[in-house]
Amino acid sequence: MFNKLSLITILLSSSIYAKDSFSSERFLGIEAGYGTIKATSVIEDSTEQQGVEFGFRLGAQNEEWRTTISTHYFNKKHQSYLKTMLQFDRFVWASNYETDNIIFRPYIGAHVGWVNYKNELNQATNGFIYGGQAGITLNVLREVDFDFGYRYSLSDVSRVSDIGGFVFGVNYLY
Repeated sequence: MFNKLSLITILLSSSIYAKDSFSSERFLGIEAGYGTIKATSVIEDSTEQQGVEFGFRLGAQNEEWRTTISTHYFNKKHQSYLKTMLQFDRFVWASNYETDNIIFRPYIGAHVGWVNYKNELNQATNGFIYGGQAGITLNVLREVDFDFGYRYSLSDVSRVSDIGGFVFGVNYLY
């Protein structure tokens, strides 16, 4: 009993200390992008489809790091994918650079996740996805920031070689 109380006390005190030391902003956002998916068709012909990708994101960020869980959907000419990713971004400039009350922070990051791909015959395959991203975040209001970036992903799905695209996101900070 004493060991459990001691453990609970240590966990509570350390979590209170961690909250003060590692406070972060949480955010909820939407994104749209223009991407390219390179895949192999059923007859082993290499195809490349370009189109609009939509997504939602949920995450937390502080002055140096951003962690995001996001999901994205793409559908163009009988090819579609749904991917869910965990993204880690490092802001290149640790201190914010301010001009005219607009804060911008360039970032570079990596992501891992899962993708569900459907080909022209509506055959679905699932697999692992990983890659990197780079971009810039503009904080124009205290509660809203804009995100412009490029994301490139590789996949272990047999018919998908890579997915890349430019992304524009709007995040509500709370």
